[in-house]
Amino acid sequence: MFLSAKTPLLAVDIGSNSIKVGRLLGTPGKFELSNFGMMPLDPESVVEGVVQDEDHVVDALTRLVHAENVDTPYAVASVAGEAVMIKKIKVPMMSKEELEEFIPQEAEQYIPFDIDDVRIDFQILEGVSTMEEHEFEEEEDKQEILLVAVQNEIIDSRSNVLTAAGLKPCIIDLDVFAIVNAISISRNLQDMGSVALMDLGGAFTHLNILMDGVTSYTRDIPIGQDACTTQLMAKYEMEYRESESIKVGAIPEDANKEEIIDLIIESYEPILEELHKSFEFFSTTSNSQVERAFLCGGGAMIPGVDGLLSDRLGVPVEIFNPLEAVKLGARKFDPQSLSQMAPMATVALGLATRRFDYI
Repeated sequence: MFLSAKTPLLAVDIGSNSIKVGRLLGTPGKFELSNFGMMPLDPESVVEGVVQDEDHVVDALTRLVHAENVDTPYAVASVAGEAVMIKKIKVPMMSKEELEEFIPQEAEQYIPFDIDDVRIDFQILEGVSTMEEHEFEEEEDKQEILLVAVQNEIIDSRSNVLTAAGLKPCIIDLDVFAIVNAISISRNLQDMGSVALMDLGGAFTHLNILMDGVTSYTRDIPIGQDACTTQLMAKYEMEYRESESIKVGAIPEDANKEEIIDLIIESYEPILEELHKSFEFFSTTSNSQVERAFLCGGGAMIPGVDGLLSDRLGVPVEIFNPLEAVKLGARKFDPQSLSQMAPMATVALGLATRRFDYI
């Protein structure tokens, strides 16, 4: 089959604690939800973005695809974590064709991995300049690009799972870019100044700060909401699923509610500290302040977490619903269930905006 923009793609988001699949029909401004489903994963099935228990993850994805009655084998997935590097660099002015030859030769000096162990891509940041008046005139002959390097291991990990589940991987994106696409469905990020997108995942907290819609600073903080789950399990000697339920508000009547809330807040202190450091670093290096933030991921489902982050980071924080501008398709969706799961659907729906000929 010849792949084109009309080729239907299934979005697959393999996270630390669950797999999400989604599919959007239509075009920007007229997206319609065709499929969305989620399947939990056993703890330690995916560690630091790499699939550890391939049989279990493949089985979960296979069952989820079957349950969703998906009619296309072509899939788009994404990666994140410490195996991913995103860096904005300046290079001499040249055409895209020339850059395609130049970047692989020059990338090694910027990449903290063995160049033979990664796949490299880049994006030209057209119309973006961070030059200050004191910079030398020769800097005017430079252009900014966003350099991306991903270790082969994590890409192969995703591709192997998709293939074993009967799918054909066509695009491997990055979580941070998928989130930008999801938010762009309903918001014009180009007119919003400096905006922080925060994804509170299980093992990582992904941060992407944009200036006028363009990625300016990214960071994968190796601390996620699983730290909270682990502390609840240890302190109250409970099972993983029970602690997950308590974390999102299902506190037993005989439990000490205030004590649990204090423990949850305490577990988020390391994340808050790292986010605060990142905000300060961005401010220092860009001469710009983050003006607002959007929050997504499983950690966004904890009641009051948006207020906690807003108070500590000093900016308005909004829990993002990627479905707010998406029409529900002909399938029977439960709006209430979808609304509850919405923060966890952000990456999947951002991936679902992708089309094969879109770069």
